[in-house]
Amino acid sequence: MKAIYLTELACMYFPHSTPRSAVTQLRRWVELNADLRRRLGELHYAKGQRILTPLQHEAFIRYFGEPGE
Repeated sequence: MKAIYLTELACMYFPHSTPRSAVTQLRRWVELNADLRRRLGELHYAKGQRILTPLQHEAFIRYFGEPGE
């Protein structure tokens, strides 16, 4: 995994949405997934963070699967 912009990851999960809408939808997914929220908290994810660390990026993939699957 590598560091990635949250917007970039969101657009991979929601390719037919605008970047702003994709981020909103991805954040909604996070809010609905207590296990991911807990893991991101352990990884020091902060609300409003724009760049995900490699471990945070990996957590998204672990809980949501690879984008486009």
